[in-house]
Amino acid sequence: MRRVLAIVISLFSAVMAEAQGLQSFGVAYYDVDKLYDTEPSSFYDDSDYTPSGRLRWNEERYAVKINNIVQVVDSMSMPVVVLYGVENEQVVRDIVSRSQEDYAYIYRPLSSRDGLDFAVLYFGDRFFPERITPWRGALCVEGWVGQESLTIIANHRSTSIGVLIDEQNLLRADNNIILLGTPNKLNFNEYGLTDATLASERAGRGNYMNSGRWQMRDRIATNIKTRSRCDVYITRWMLNDMGAPKPTFDKRKYYGGYGNYLPIFIYFDEILAD
Repeated sequence: MRRVLAIVISLFSAVMAEAQGLQSFGVAYYDVDKLYDTEPSSFYDDSDYTPSGRLRWNEERYAVKINNIVQVVDSMSMPVVVLYGVENEQVVRDIVSRSQEDYAYIYRPLSSRDGLDFAVLYFGDRFFPERITPWRGALCVEGWVGQESLTIIANHRSTSIGVLIDEQNLLRADNNIILLGTPNKLNFNEYGLTDATLASERAGRGNYMNSGRWQMRDRIATNIKTRSRCDVYITRWMLNDMGAPKPTFDKRKYYGGYGNYLPIFIYFDEILAD
């Protein structure tokens, strides 16, 4: 527990210090772990997440989950936050409306089997989206940070990220790329990307706890050479008494926590591709 607390304090301090730097630019990825509304869907089975369902997912529990996610997002205060696991645009609106930060957002339905989608929250005076491409298990947002291009690819086990990169000509010269999420056997090197989360993983850190051990479930890969830090975002209040992420549910038992996954983040001194 002392080791966990030491990691919490050091990472929290580092993130907050860098967040205040005017020259840096940061992007976070956060799997919010099944943030459904309480209404049943006609297109996929979300019956567990309804008031009469197995998990008794009512307005009160939904509001607690929204407030938990907002607390995490606000505490990071990142220029761009990619969310995975939101059911629809109203869920995203509820997050943005409760946030103390002035976020704009991008949302596109992915027609996934479980109804879970991506959303991109961003500061409109720092990131300027230009083209948005929904993909199979992914969302691609191309835009600008100042005079530099930036492509953000959110990915959840997509089997065709390589096709997306090729079809959208994302490997063009001077295009800065950040790929975030849960990869599915993607060879980063093949596309000129470096796994920026690898150093944290080798140091024993991760954003998901499995059988008492941290695992780096999600990844950030990039071709940007000026990254100053990439790590797991962790604070004490996101953890339970055992030092693991406090879940919303453990099987059917309700704990009212943030979810099973911690956010990951990356900071750059400036946006310049290799």
